[in-house]
Amino acid sequence: MVNRLLSLALCALIFVSGCAGQSAALPAQPAPGQSEQPAIQPGSAVSLTEDAFVPPFRYGRSLMEGEAAVLYDRLWDFVSSPVADNAIPVGAGLREDEILHTITIFRRENPLYYWAEFTLRGRYVLVGHTLPWAEIERQRTAIEARASEILDPVIGLTPFEITLTIHDALAVIPYSSNESDENRDNLYGTLVRRSAICGGYAAAFLYLTELAGLESVFIAGNSERGISHAWNAVRLDGSWHFVDVTWNRPLGRFDSVYHSYFLIDTQTLLAQRYWDEHQFPVMPEPGDGFMDFFQRMGWSVSGELPFDAVDVLADIFYRQLVDRDVFPDSARPVYLEMRVSDSPEIYALWKDLFIRNLFEILRAVHARALDEDAGFIVSDLRNVSIDYNDHTQVLVFYPVIRAY
Repeated sequence: MVNRLLSLALCALIFVSGCAGQSAALPAQPAPGQSEQPAIQPGSAVSLTEDAFVPPFRYGRSLMEGEAAVLYDRLWDFVSSPVADNAIPVGAGLREDEILHTITIFRRENPLYYWAEFTLRGRYVLVGHTLPWAEIERQRTAIEARASEILDPVIGLTPFEITLTIHDALAVIPYSSNESDENRDNLYGTLVRRSAICGGYAAAFLYLTELAGLESVFIAGNSERGISHAWNAVRLDGSWHFVDVTWNRPLGRFDSVYHSYFLIDTQTLLAQRYWDEHQFPVMPEPGDGFMDFFQRMGWSVSGELPFDAVDVLADIFYRQLVDRDVFPDSARPVYLEMRVSDSPEIYALWKDLFIRNLFEILRAVHARALDEDAGFIVSDLRNVSIDYNDHTQVLVFYPVIRAY
């Protein structure tokens, strides 16, 4: 039988660019699941050396069994302990599509190897690289330096606070519409060149949360409009939460990070997305410890409208301003957000009240700031911008604020 040569470019499928390259020695890494990296502790340094980075979890690998699991582990064994022979044998029972699927999952779950190339030749997978080794080392050093900048401030923080810090750091990275940018879906493009698409945001979120000792998942699928998309799941307090950095990035004239798609549940997620069921037959499911971001921050309401509902909303927005302590010297809109954590019917009531009483809420925030000498005022009581997301039931308020 003539051996067939199948090059795994898979760019659109796995959000990683690939092209022909020669094989080379790869850096050493510990095996997946070998031991868990402890959470970052106060007084410790965030070490990004190869010996310190122990991937705590691989969701896709955990769903595999038999020869697919063996192939996944052999791929890891090679990239962690390269040998002269880069030909990895494939089990006789694996079909071609199962081999490609295993390689796809491996690449999605191991974003640090974005430069690796896998070529299927007969019953072997050949491992090579798409960049010169010196360039790989240079890019990796730059990636680790940027990761340190993001993770150094999280030492001593809770897993929730670490996840929020990573999310906010990634969401401000500009979205790239340049289709010729070969790095916009990998760690180097996202973290170092600061240019990304959904696959780049999701890869960087996975990489950074794992460095911080958290369990995280890269999930691929499509948006409700049928466009290829990628997002993440992260485990907090024993429960899975979904995070979509791409859809939380700043939009329009207000340079503010959204949190509408930060720590959302399965129902909210799947209202606007379809996951790749071939990648994961089963999605990570939230458990009893599910944590609503807005409830955790104290920026949510629920239940029927109380008699003082306007004051309730004004209190949430005022406390958010005080907590954030980001009062501009010159008057400009400040982004504030809150969520109705209840049924769509209850949400509709709160949303209607919010829209009808905008200026009453604005005046209440201003009056309280003056009464409590908060260090800021609402400088324009006649103009205010708003937004809302009916899928996530988030209401957004942009009062014009300045410090005094």
